[in-house]
Amino acid sequence: MITRPIARADRTVTVIGLGTRGLSGALRGIEPEDVARVVPAAIEAGCTLVDVSPAWGESLKVTGEALRALRAQDRVCVACAVPAAESFGSVRRVQPVSYVQKTVEAALRAMKAEALPLAWLGGWRDAWLDDGDWPELVGTMMRLVREGKVLAWGVSAPDGAPGEALRAVAEPWIAAVSARCSLFDRAALDELVPAAAKAEVAVIAREPLARGALGGELAPTVRFPPEDERLGWSEARLASIVPDLARLARAVRHTPPAASSTEDGRALLDGMKRKDDVTCATVAELALRYLIDSPGITAAVVGARTIPHAFEALMAGDGSTVSVRIRDVLVHRQWGERWYDEAVARQR
Repeated sequence: MITRPIARADRTVTVIGLGTRGLSGALRGIEPEDVARVVPAAIEAGCTLVDVSPAWGESLKVTGEALRALRAQDRVCVACAVPAAESFGSVRRVQPVSYVQKTVEAALRAMKAEALPLAWLGGWRDAWLDDGDWPELVGTMMRLVREGKVLAWGVSAPDGAPGEALRAVAEPWIAAVSARCSLFDRAALDELVPAAAKAEVAVIAREPLARGALGGELAPTVRFPPEDERLGWSEARLASIVPDLARLARAVRHTPPAASSTEDGRALLDGMKRKDDVTCATVAELALRYLIDSPGITAAVVGARTIPHAFEALMAGDGSTVSVRIRDVLVHRQWGERWYDEAVARQR
């Protein structure tokens, strides 16, 4: 599997990492017990980047247990989020100094680890750099580094606003930036990723499969069970991606199930001819290969539900590439334009 450096953290990671959000139990139909089995399986298969958060159920505990069982503490980069204490506001409100300190120490206890290889500051806004409380927070962060509790720091750019981290990547203390990025949301590729590359800051893409939309199975007919956080996803939102999935089917060997779930999708599939330079089996594989081949992207973190899902995702990091012609089509066309449109998401 291909690996790339997080230079300022003195770590090398696989281009496909594992996300553990499925351990939160917020997605019905995704059993935390199954996800717990995925973590050691992915590490044993060679994955060296695992994204964890104290907000994701047993994420820290399960990952710590897997690392100890496989004696993989020195070869796996665990990226641990320090979630925002509040959604919006000043440094003092979103990332209070005492809260950051306690969150890091609690994460170490949960993992039974001596250090976090990488810690993310959630809720980041570049305006914090001008906040009067910022020197105290960054001073605490650097002290945690000196104490060996955190090896390197990163920030998590807000969803839909990657420009909020443009100034951060120029800071000397930052090793990596996390940003939502996929074939359906390429805003980070415009400015943030080039700026990070210039500063030698790693970029970790989150939601590379657009919250499952690029998995190819989210048809408008899907019914989410009660208490599933996706329950608010409208039929219009799910239908909006069907034409894109149908068009992408030309570039893969297996037609995604959702592509034929609407009349628009079926019309596009009717008489469809696949391109003669197809190298990817599924739309998910195509989306991952496209992303990790994009200049400046260090790795993409995939939340796998089962061991087969994890292995399929990891295979996208084997070094094979999308053909020049297919990549050109992907780059020059707008995809998933309405997937992150809030008005469509709420439409009934």
